[in-house]
This record gives sequence, C-alpha cells and structure tokens, in this order.
Amino acid sequence: MMMPNADAIALGKQIKAVRKAMKMTQEQLALKSNVSVKYIANIENGKQNPSFDILSSILHVLPLSLDSVINPNLSEAERECRELESIYFACPPEMQKTLLDATRSLAIHLTELSEQNKNN
Repeated sequence: MMMPNADAIALGKQIKAVRKAMKMTQEQLALKSNVSVKYIANIENGKQNPSFDILSSILHVLPLSLDSVINPNLSEAERECRELESIYFACPPEMQKTLLDATRSLAIHLTELSEQNKNN
C-alpha cells in the first residue's frame, strides 16, 4: 500500500529531523540501515515511499517507533514517551538496567531542582 504524497513528505521530514538531531549523515544512516544513500535522500524528500522492510531497517537505527511514524498526530508527550521506549530497547540488553537506573536518578534530581527553583 502506497502512502499519499503528503504522508510521504511528513514521514521524510520526520526521519530527516531525527537523523539530524542524532548528528548522523544520510551516508551513516544508509550504511547502518543497509539502504542506499539515494534511497534515504528520496525518502527524506518525500519522493520515495519506503516498504515496510526498509522503514523497519531505518527505525532500528533511529530512535523512532513505528507507531509514531504511522500516527504523526500523537501528542508531543506521547511521542516523547515512545522515543524513550525506543531508546531503551535500542540499548544493549545488558545495559538497559543501567540506563533505567540513570534515568530514575536524573528524574529525581530534576524534580528536586525544579522544587528549589519554585521556592526561590
């Protein structure tokens, strides 16, 4: 099933934004996802509708979930929660607990910092 052009453009923009946020070049994304650079460029420009297999390969490299790509109207908080989940699962299994512990610790610290700022 092909995406309408507007959806292909939105998908491309989303992939490009996340790739750039990760400071990754098209070449690096192409290499890591086993897709040609030209194909990545065409996806990012909305000229190419990726197959599920290609999209899946790209999403294994970028911290994007299939759900957020298919449902671009998710709230920002929902997208961010799903991104955190993607980051967790992209982490090597033996390091996931360390990531979770560090995230908990950071959340406690940020909450305390926020409370201090409210009191000042």
